[in-house]
Amino acid sequence: MTIERKLLIRSHKHQFERIDDYFVRMAGTNGFSSTNRLIKYFRSWIKTKELNCRGIDKADTTAQILSLYLGRKIEAKSFDRLTFARLYQNLKICKACFSKNKAIPFYWYLDDYCWCHTHHEPLHHTASKQKEAEKYDYTVAHPIVDFLDCDDPWSAYCSMLRSEQELRWLCYRLKQFSETHLATHTHIAEAIGWIDSANTCEYLSSDRFERVTSLMAEHSKQSASHLRLVAALLIWQRMVPDHLFHVAGSGAESATEASLEWASRQLIAYEPMLRFISDAHQAPRNTPKLRLRDYIPMLSSLDENTDKALRKAIYSCGLTTDFFSNASSIYNQIGFNCPSPDMV
Repeated sequence: MTIERKLLIRSHKHQFERIDDYFVRMAGTNGFSSTNRLIKYFRSWIKTKELNCRGIDKADTTAQILSLYLGRKIEAKSFDRLTFARLYQNLKICKACFSKNKAIPFYWYLDDYCWCHTHHEPLHHTASKQKEAEKYDYTVAHPIVDFLDCDDPWSAYCSMLRSEQELRWLCYRLKQFSETHLATHTHIAEAIGWIDSANTCEYLSSDRFERVTSLMAEHSKQSASHLRLVAALLIWQRMVPDHLFHVAGSGAESATEASLEWASRQLIAYEPMLRFISDAHQAPRNTPKLRLRDYIPMLSSLDENTDKALRKAIYSCGLTTDFFSNASSIYNQIGFNCPSPDMV
């Protein structure tokens, strides 16, 4: 028997099956006593073919090997990464799905995915000793169901979660900043409720931030434009590693591209902010003579350290250079001269 004929059963990989699980399934159906023996076989096959398969990580390498061996494209998705490493005795499955597909979709590994969206029945533990039944609202479909038609649903789902986490982060930071530095009370309950209850993937990124700041302004009786400006400054400040509100575990990782795009539009739409950017572009870098509170009336009560922290974000993130070259038409529209880069 030639080495090419050893894997006689070459079933197709399920759309949402992780490469590791597909590998286990292939080893079992072809009579290998363990996945290690299948790996050993593949190493021998690669050696005889004088191939060199080295991917960016284990999942990518495995995908390349399987693609070459099977003669069909096997792609490594985001749900093939180590995020889903877990002992099999803790896995919950839908018996009907497993009976039909003989495969384990990646979303069964999610801790809070407890109800099959296809058969509308609870998942069951595969271990002989089942855990105590978990409390779960079976009437609510898991959010990842909305992304199962995507090329990489786990990546889309993670992006949605990150967006929601950033919106919640912004609510609490706006409240903290307003009450600490601006002596204004900011209500966030309605905004947090909207974030938690609404399916934010149905909204454009800009609409999410507009909705959150509008709800906060409405219930705090503050100016929506002022809240949007402070929100934009805090989002840019989030890009600076040692920013003012950096606390381990507070979700203060770098801002998303979508939020930065929204914040950018807020900053260049506010005339006093544009004047500050213009003056900062012409002044020596990080000059202490330029202070945000001198340009923006609502920030007039800021202490020097807070003002400096916000300025650092503006300087560090290139707002005084990148924005300046793109904002000439806006400067002209609001009626003040914008010096050309050649003159600066």
